[in-house]
Amino acid sequence: MSGALAWWDSVEEWLTGLPFIPQLIVFLLVAIPLATILAFGVNYLVGKAFSVLARRDVGDDHGLGI
Repeated sequence: MSGALAWWDSVEEWLTGLPFIPQLIVFLLVAIPLATILAFGVNYLVGKAFSVLARRDVGDDHGLGI
């Protein structure tokens, strides 16, 4: 765990040492794909949760009403 934290600290130090425009470019190249993957994952999980919690169709429901 300390190795991962040391790596993250070095990445953070490198990124904060860059000028603003390269920081922005690096951030957007990382943040947009991660946010897209996260959005697809949340969408998938919410879809699964709603399908589990959705009402089930009645077996003798023929669609003609009561």
